[in-house]
Amino acid sequence: MKRAELIIVAVFFFYFSHAQSVPRLKELREYVQYNQPEKYDSSLNYPVLSFRGNLNYLYPLYQLFRSEKKLHTLFGTKGYYDLLAEAIAFTGDYQSAIQYAVNGYDTISATTQKQIDKTIEALRGVQHVDARRYISYIAKNYQVIMINEAHNKPVHRAFVISLLGDLYKKGFRYLAMEMLNNFPDRSLDTLNSSTGYYTSEPIGGELVRIALQMGYKLVSYEDTASFNHTATQRDSVQAENIYNVFRKDPSAKMLVLAGYAHISKHVLENYIPMAVAFQRLSGINPLTIDQTDMTEGSNFEYGRLLYQAYTHKFPISTPSIALINNEPVNITNNENYDLAVIHPPASYRDGRPDWLTLDGLRKIFYIKPPDKKSFLAQAYYRDEVGEKGPDQNVPADQTYIPTNVQNYLLYLQKGKYIIVFRDMNYKILGKQNVEVN
Repeated sequence: MKRAELIIVAVFFFYFSHAQSVPRLKELREYVQYNQPEKYDSSLNYPVLSFRGNLNYLYPLYQLFRSEKKLHTLFGTKGYYDLLAEAIAFTGDYQSAIQYAVNGYDTISATTQKQIDKTIEALRGVQHVDARRYISYIAKNYQVIMINEAHNKPVHRAFVISLLGDLYKKGFRYLAMEMLNNFPDRSLDTLNSSTGYYTSEPIGGELVRIALQMGYKLVSYEDTASFNHTATQRDSVQAENIYNVFRKDPSAKMLVLAGYAHISKHVLENYIPMAVAFQRLSGINPLTIDQTDMTEGSNFEYGRLLYQAYTHKFPISTPSIALINNEPVNITNNENYDLAVIHPPASYRDGRPDWLTLDGLRKIFYIKPPDKKSFLAQAYYRDEVGEKGPDQNVPADQTYIPTNVQNYLLYLQKGKYIIVFRDMNYKILGKQNVEVN
């Protein structure tokens, strides 16, 4: 088979695999459009996760599906699909999150597509090393490590979890995250709905739990007045908030998680990123690690097609760093970061990616719903749920994707859980106490 034909086949299977969970999401979309959910507010101009002070993981989808035209107008095509992809990712539907994010990308010409193919074909002498081990090895040379994420790809948070143990052994004690709530009502010692927005995504929640269990001190650094600031002003405040830790503890070692280009080491046109501002302020040269370019779907169309062609020529099974002549390289030629992690295409079991095991920390657990109207299955840690019920808590995992025998596949650590089943109105239909051994 010719290479061009192989690329076409690869693209076909990419889209075919990403269509598997669409019927379930389509079912919700049609329900929301034709049957106004009880929990829906037409006055909202931005999708939110909280309904009357409680977490509701379908609430953002109600807004995005029922107010689609209005939100398209407010945020544009890319902005709308970014928000939709994030909301879908929160529910545990990784496949659909990638697919909908791609809908917001610009198209590229056939000529550019051919150039991508030639670029990948011309690559020689590429070696791949395990990204976690590589980062762990060079961590001794740095006081600060900054790594980014795409907000609609929880796989990036899963990779950060994989780094925590090794970095802790090397003296890292602070975990600073853009996603943490930096207002006075924040909860940084215990995970709940006040810890942060993206920490309410299940893998984000697991990241917080695991970090706290290991002994990390969480650092919130977001600019609380960002809505009144330019991008540069916001990043300057972020850098100042991070540097405050080093004013008090000059020998501190810190891992920083941020979104996208906040960790760029170069000024981008008129935008001074947080990493640049931090280095100017502190004199500390951070190690910066990009995850967003070379992941399934990437974060722009050129990157998406480049990723597909690259992983077709160089199959990898674990998050990797590409080396040429023993030096790390960024396949997209993005020079804004020191390292670029290449994530392998996910493999799926019953519609769910296998990286949800968190390198074996979590086990596969199947659960049967008690009612045919069940839509969403959620697993809450039993010791986190208080008398008011689970709605203030972050699930360990959740999904609306049924198996062929109408069970739900969840990924859970050993422990005791309350499994909650909800319908499309987010009404609780049943609960089960389970223990994972």
